[in-house]
Amino acid sequence: MKPSDSVVGKYKGAFVALDIQINEKEPQVYSLALKGEINTETYALLADQLKNIVPKAKAIIMDMAQVTYISSMGLSTFFRAKIELEARAATIALINVQPSVQLVFDSTKFMGPQLFATLEQADEYLDKFLDGVQKGRIKPKIRPS
Repeated sequence: MKPSDSVVGKYKGAFVALDIQINEKEPQVYSLALKGEINTETYALLADQLKNIVPKAKAIIMDMAQVTYISSMGLSTFFRAKIELEARAATIALINVQPSVQLVFDSTKFMGPQLFATLEQADEYLDKFLDGVQKGRIKPKIRPS
């Protein structure tokens, strides 16, 4: 996907839109700006884009300012990306999360400290995280078989 592309899908004869703008901020650090709902009809569009980015990313920043709703399928998409990233000592951060969406993430607690109010806060976190990886303080998480 090229930066600033939109992803539009078709579900049961109706068009559903989830706008996804992708930028590589620096090598292996991606910024995704999402607009719309991440629900049963659109989660696969996001999952498809993440499949292309997650394997090569050190960090992904998801700007959620224009996400108005997230379903369990949307949560699952974030969870899978987070697990895959952490297995390689990489990370994901969510910024500008709307209160109704924030409540969903807070109730599941799986994003932990990776929810931020601003890009500046996320950048501080990522700088510390990437420094820790480079200095060997942060190791890949090994999941039990």
